[in-house]
Amino acid sequence: MTPTEQAAAGRRAPATRDLLYEAATALFVERGYEDTTMADIAQRAGTSRRTAFNHFPSKGDIPMLWTRRMADRAVEVITEATEEAVPERVRAYFRLISRMVEAEPELSRQMMLGWTAAGGPIRYESQLLADLTPLLRNGQERGEVDPGVDVAEAARTLSDVYAGVIFRWVRDPDTSRTLQTTADSAIDLVLSAIRAGGRTPSAWR
Repeated sequence: MTPTEQAAAGRRAPATRDLLYEAATALFVERGYEDTTMADIAQRAGTSRRTAFNHFPSKGDIPMLWTRRMADRAVEVITEATEEAVPERVRAYFRLISRMVEAEPELSRQMMLGWTAAGGPIRYESQLLADLTPLLRNGQERGEVDPGVDVAEAARTLSDVYAGVIFRWVRDPDTSRTLQTTADSAIDLVLSAIRAGGRTPSAWR
């Protein structure tokens, strides 16, 4: 392959990856994660199986990308809102993810089933942990998070609590409460435990 051809292939790669991802999301909703194969995804995307596996070595890599994309969108929002108190930015982060999850409920359920089937909770460190740790550390620097708190452990707890809320929503959707409302209550329990003493309640509401 010539340098020109290599450059062209490099430019096409993200577009092909997106095409495969979109094909997968459509099929997961139509057939379910378990009943969709990589061959099905390649066929829907109009690519070869080899191309599909080049971009996603396993079907389980697709739910991983789904979680990463949502977290990336959420972290963009909280990164821009630097004037907001850290606890409110933490809430905004989880609220945005919850809205994205609820916007496509069946896709979200299938992706969570796929993420679990691929061993996501065991094999991969949470993207949320990577996003929240520096945010909470910034909260300590601003006097909004207790200086004695281990921010990495606090971020891990927030991540674990939110994962539990999502799994419960997947297993038994409660139509009387939105996912965001349930998540808000759970996240507030953690935030109340790590807030700095003497902070005004309004910063944590």
